[in-house]
Amino acid sequence: MSVQEELAEKYRFREEMVDALEADLIGPGEGEHEVIGEAPLSRYIVGALWPRPADEEDAEDVEQEHETEPTGAEADGESDEGSPVAQARMRFPSSVGMTFSVRASAGSVTITPRAARYQQLIDEDEAAEGWSRIPLETEAIGQQLQRPGVYRTNIGPGLELYRYVRPERGGKVTVTVALNNTAISVKGDMRDAISWFQVGITVQTQHADIVDRSVAHNIGSDPDLDTAALMYRNAHTFAIGHGCAADWDLDSVENGAVAKVSTTFVPTHEVHRAKPGKVENLDLRMVSFAEDPIDTISENLRGLTSQYRTWISTIEADVGGGGASVGDDLKPVASRHITDMRNAANRIDAGIRLLEDNPEALRAFRLANRAMQLQRARQDWVRGGADGEVGDGADAEWRPFQIAYVLLNLPGITDPTHEDREVADLLWFPTGGGKTEAYLGLVAYVILLRRIRNSSAMGVAVIMRYTLRLLTIQQFERATMLMCSLETVRKDNPDLGSRPFSIGLWVGAGATPNLVREARTSLNKLARGEELQEKNPVQLTQCPWCGRFLNHENYSAERRPFEHLVIACKTPSCDFRGGLPVHLVDEDVYRERPELILGTVDKFAMMAWNENVGKLFARDGKGTPPELIIQDELHLISGPLGSMVGLYETAVDAACSVPSLHDEYNRAKPKVIASTATIRRADEQIESVFARSAALFPPPGIDPDESFFAEPSSKDELGTRRYVGVMASGTSHATLLVRVYSALLQAAKDIGGDDATRDPYWSLLGYFNSLRVLGSANLQVEGDVRERLGVVASRGGTRTRELKVVNELTSRVPSSEIPGRLKSLERRLGGEHAPDDVVLATNMISVGVDIDRLGLMTVMGQPQASAEYIQATSRVGRQHPGLVVTIFNSARSRDRSHYESFRPFHQSLYRAVEATSATPFAARARDRGLHGVLISMARLLVPELSSNDSAHLASECCDELAAVGQLVVDRVASIERLRADRRDETIDTDEIDAVRAQVGTLLDTWQDEGDKRENLKYQNKNPEAALMVRPEDALANDVIEYSQREAPWPTLQSMRDVDAESGLYQIPMKRKQ
Repeated sequence: MSVQEELAEKYRFREEMVDALEADLIGPGEGEHEVIGEAPLSRYIVGALWPRPADEEDAEDVEQEHETEPTGAEADGESDEGSPVAQARMRFPSSVGMTFSVRASAGSVTITPRAARYQQLIDEDEAAEGWSRIPLETEAIGQQLQRPGVYRTNIGPGLELYRYVRPERGGKVTVTVALNNTAISVKGDMRDAISWFQVGITVQTQHADIVDRSVAHNIGSDPDLDTAALMYRNAHTFAIGHGCAADWDLDSVENGAVAKVSTTFVPTHEVHRAKPGKVENLDLRMVSFAEDPIDTISENLRGLTSQYRTWISTIEADVGGGGASVGDDLKPVASRHITDMRNAANRIDAGIRLLEDNPEALRAFRLANRAMQLQRARQDWVRGGADGEVGDGADAEWRPFQIAYVLLNLPGITDPTHEDREVADLLWFPTGGGKTEAYLGLVAYVILLRRIRNSSAMGVAVIMRYTLRLLTIQQFERATMLMCSLETVRKDNPDLGSRPFSIGLWVGAGATPNLVREARTSLNKLARGEELQEKNPVQLTQCPWCGRFLNHENYSAERRPFEHLVIACKTPSCDFRGGLPVHLVDEDVYRERPELILGTVDKFAMMAWNENVGKLFARDGKGTPPELIIQDELHLISGPLGSMVGLYETAVDAACSVPSLHDEYNRAKPKVIASTATIRRADEQIESVFARSAALFPPPGIDPDESFFAEPSSKDELGTRRYVGVMASGTSHATLLVRVYSALLQAAKDIGGDDATRDPYWSLLGYFNSLRVLGSANLQVEGDVRERLGVVASRGGTRTRELKVVNELTSRVPSSEIPGRLKSLERRLGGEHAPDDVVLATNMISVGVDIDRLGLMTVMGQPQASAEYIQATSRVGRQHPGLVVTIFNSARSRDRSHYESFRPFHQSLYRAVEATSATPFAARARDRGLHGVLISMARLLVPELSSNDSAHLASECCDELAAVGQLVVDRVASIERLRADRRDETIDTDEIDAVRAQVGTLLDTWQDEGDKRENLKYQNKNPEAALMVRPEDALANDVIEYSQREAPWPTLQSMRDVDAESGLYQIPMKRKQ
């Protein structure tokens, strides 16, 4: 079966799943004239128009009967209860419709309503036999546009077609059409008989005269919004639903207008995946860059930039000549984009010239390509089941944007004094596009260049930071494979030295042990069959080189020649059977100083607490400091977390760049690169967090997903991701979840197809915005969903699907279980072990979960951030056509708004990404973390103050501490200067002055306390002699009387300890006699 045929099968399967969902929620499930055995309002909970209750008492009875959540019209500010729009927003809606705009020249529109009602069947003994469907029989109705006003037409028993034609404005007439259930129910009535089901409206014009209703953006107010206005200038909103969504055919758009719009209760939109841009006659294979002469390499790479420049010139000509449909108001924005693209091309050329002129850089580039080639070969072999011979990776090639990004960064990485060290290069590419491989190539280059320059070089070369432990651990597995490849290259090139390349995992004790003896204790527990909640050293569960399963038996805590943890593969043929180049325990990481460290941003709070952290920055003179810092998923470094990270980044930069007494070389600021798929106002965020200017790569073109380096794929090339929305106003959000889950899970079993076709849709990944809602859903899956599956199966005459494996991926899951949960998600249908049936997750999986088989997701309510929605839903449909079903909550205005404008939102998803921000030197952030940063910098930069016992020596090191304080002030001034330059404003000195004053106060306090107490330590069991305490201990210490000193400073041990907490303590008191 060809790739196209496989895709076609999966598209068919996906469409049938959506059909099954619609049949279950809306109906008719058994044909146009079906007879159903249960009450219609219970059977079909979506797309029904309820009768209006006769009085408030009846309305309350209906609400109690159906136990729905509070919602509705009141929250939206609707006070006109007679308005169809208001009735559409009622808890039990009696109206549904849409609003659209049409050219006045069209003269009229044709409106076609559709609906059905159900009549109860009674046998001779007056016993109910079921409900028979009776479709609405009516003709299309014409509506003239010349006469504004309200029009009502009865089209069925208790069913009215409502039209509101507004006066013409600017050659356009805005019209609202709606179906109203005019029946009145009184207490005791059977509401099912006077309700309408499967309702809908279609509006047509003779020509394409229904026009866009989007609100124009005010160009010049925000560069990012200007960019979005340019990129999505052809994304139109032709109608907005009321109590439903609106739909139109995207392929029938003519000159910004369509001829038909309709209502829908299950709106859908297909998002095409981005594919690498096309380059012609270029050899971008890794083996070619590893082996070809420099002339051939140069010719290939210059061919890349030549084609890029040609593409830029074509865009420029189209914009200038009007061929790109760019209006005059958007041309300055397009011109800015073209300038950014040309600047990027120039920087890529500079990287090529470096390879031509610098032999050391060229050799590092060659060897890095060899390592990446080996890594790709191993990765493909392991993912394929590690069967047969390992390929040589000769076909492994770079995507154009990956090699371009590598080249663009080479000058700034190679030359510590290069101006690019003051620039943070942000790699922006859609999720699943290959960002990780791009910066792994740079990791290999940095590590190899250091050894080429000095074969005995040691020390951390690269720090890769993540915000989530799940993301860190999964990316660690991938980076470990690269480190094994680098080790193989080193062994093949003796001049690279005898010291092995290695990688270290630097995360919290909740995930891995801090000490080898703790690892030994944990391994002994695992050997006895005990489960670990934390400090689990078994983080690699598969050998990265041969794919063999690893467990605690492959881990050993050795005592000689020193305490260290060894991870050894036991496969006789594995090149790393003697031990993998991996360090998982903090004690090993500090001693070995591996070339690459992967850690969470939280861990850097420990700079204030642990003097050993200085070893990672070569503050003791052994080795060299990090030269490259990689921040993955930059959009997560925002808000309170981003502010704390930016504050502590002052210490990180200083530790890398401020000279040490032991140094035999010149230190420099590390090169910073970052990546994301969803961000807005990145320049402001990078300025605040990294005190550097920002450069986005690839720079955007003038159309979404088209930047020369990327372009939208067709359905036949890569599977699309189909978004589907459902909302039920007449029932609870929880009930809707049960109905959606059961319909999708049973359909995945019943629809025809082989295991390969069925597998992507077998495991339902449920995404939740809170642990509270997820906890309730867990109970529903185990109870209501299992029960409902039997009901769905009985209707189709099939066997009920059994839910064998229900899992959870949340912060509640112990770190020790995360690797196993991820491996469980990779199990395929028809394999040795049963795959997961349902996996319930929170935003823990919104980034970094790269499991290609996943194809089905539900989202419980619209997430608060659009970036989170994009990231989370991108977990599915990475290899196969994906299906995302968003279960909207009708009780929430925001959910209802997203549902009613489903297509406009999804056809310009990235436009909706919210701006991120970080304010590291704002007053509240300083109060929480500035003292911790000063302590961190003092311990890192002033040798006399590094040990825990040296806190009392502050006065003796007053000059050094003053220099530390000035570094902080200089950092703030640098950020303010960058901000002023970008905005073309003068520097605001208020924050600089505030930081200077607070730094002075903190240092004075520290020195005073040190003078008073010779036993003052940074941390001490006796809080009377401690400079710092944990934030959770601060409240307990508040009850102690500090008669001669200030209370110790509550100092962060995690970047997330931002919000103050209240503690409840029992304090023993002496009883009065």
